[in-house]
Amino acid sequence: MEDQSKWLALNDEVQIGELVYERDDKTLTITHTQVEAFYRGNKVAEDLVLAAVKMARENQLKVVPACSFAATVFERYPDEKDILA
Repeated sequence: MEDQSKWLALNDEVQIGELVYERDDKTLTITHTQVEAFYRGNKVAEDLVLAAVKMARENQLKVVPACSFAATVFERYPDEKDILA
């Protein structure tokens, strides 16, 4: 059973970014990552991806970086590649 969810990045209760993912019994697929233009360059999206990786680890899931930005984060953090599906 797949479940689509999202995490939001907030600044004073205003949404500044989001990460959309789908989850099943074995994988967490990151499908979309977006941050408002004003906040880009502040690692907001990167932090969202790394939080998703942490959650996947805690739940013994593999990660599928379907979003190109998520794939880029794995290039920046090669130590995290062991969790890739």
